[in-house]
Amino acid sequence: MELKLKPAFFWPINSTSVRSFKFSADIAWQRLIFRALWRVSPRHAIERAVRVLLTPPRHPFPDAELAAMEEASLLPVPMVPGRLIGWRWGRARDPVVVLVHGWGGRGTQLKGFIDPLLERGFSVVAFDAPGHGMTGGGESSLPHFLLGLNAMLDHLGPVHAIVGHSVGAAVTAMVMARCPAIGRAVLIAPPASLAESSRRIAVALQWPEALRSAVQRHIERRFGVRWSEFEAGRVSGDQPLLVIHDRQDREVPFGEGHRYLNTWPRARLLETNGLGHRRVLDDSMVIQATADFIAGDRP
Repeated sequence: MELKLKPAFFWPINSTSVRSFKFSADIAWQRLIFRALWRVSPRHAIERAVRVLLTPPRHPFPDAELAAMEEASLLPVPMVPGRLIGWRWGRARDPVVVLVHGWGGRGTQLKGFIDPLLERGFSVVAFDAPGHGMTGGGESSLPHFLLGLNAMLDHLGPVHAIVGHSVGAAVTAMVMARCPAIGRAVLIAPPASLAESSRRIAVALQWPEALRSAVQRHIERRFGVRWSEFEAGRVSGDQPLLVIHDRQDREVPFGEGHRYLNTWPRARLLETNGLGHRRVLDDSMVIQATADFIAGDRP
């Protein structure tokens, strides 16, 4: 399926934004605004909801991530529109592993995977998706992530493997299904359904179902693609696939990662417990298993 961006893009509906709203001081105010707008002007309520869903959270770079950048070569990549900011660690002639961050994240969030992959003879590339980190931009969405990853792959040429987290994992699965030349992938906490995720968002913001479904229809019309086309059950491939998911992930339920095993014959699951959605990226066992799997060993 060839994706073409239109003037508006739909948000990946990753539950990271649910978490940010839950811990936001103005959540009650947001709920009140949507409740009032939906009663007085449904059109304005829908437009506001779409803007909210298209705006990723932005966070400053921690010192550890800045230090990781200093050890890399800057890798700017042209894309339409704008430019993608990436980094490369290791030698360009070595097999390439691409790291793809999640919603509201940055490429260097996966810094823990760099050295173990370098030790196994790989070159490692990470980038900030459109609307994130140093790539910048005011909006983002799953198609933005997809455009960014495709631009990076076109720039790099042959790629050995991809490691994706959260929305980055869902986009990785979509790319793998269309690019059998990419040898293998690791999906960490991958969401499986836009519709189901949007319902979790609606619960967090107390949207009535009528508003949620209207937002879905509005975004589908503007983008020209139904959300059902991005269900995990419609994405499959023959490459080896490792799915890593924590049973206590409160942002992407464990069952969503498990659904990828139903359509990938060579997929296997690594289950963790107690790491949640983000700490899984810093766990030594997860990092070791990922590096082993990318190298062709059984984790």
